[in-house]
Amino acid sequence: MTCACGKELSFNEMGLSKKFLAGGEKLCLHCLSRRLDVSEERLKEKIEEFLRAGCKLFVAEKEV
Repeated sequence: MTCACGKELSFNEMGLSKKFLAGGEKLCLHCLSRRLDVSEERLKEKIEEFLRAGCKLFVAEKEV
């Protein structure tokens, strides 16, 4: 699956999109950070938080 900008999406980018966007839209980290007006670093922190919480929409980077 690809972002509107053309970048191939990672599993975690699809998970973040599912968590934060309605309507099934999928965006890469860069586009999602612009849409939500937060830093890419903050979104990476959220991925880690969701991972620690056991959310199945996310995988550790080494598992990808």
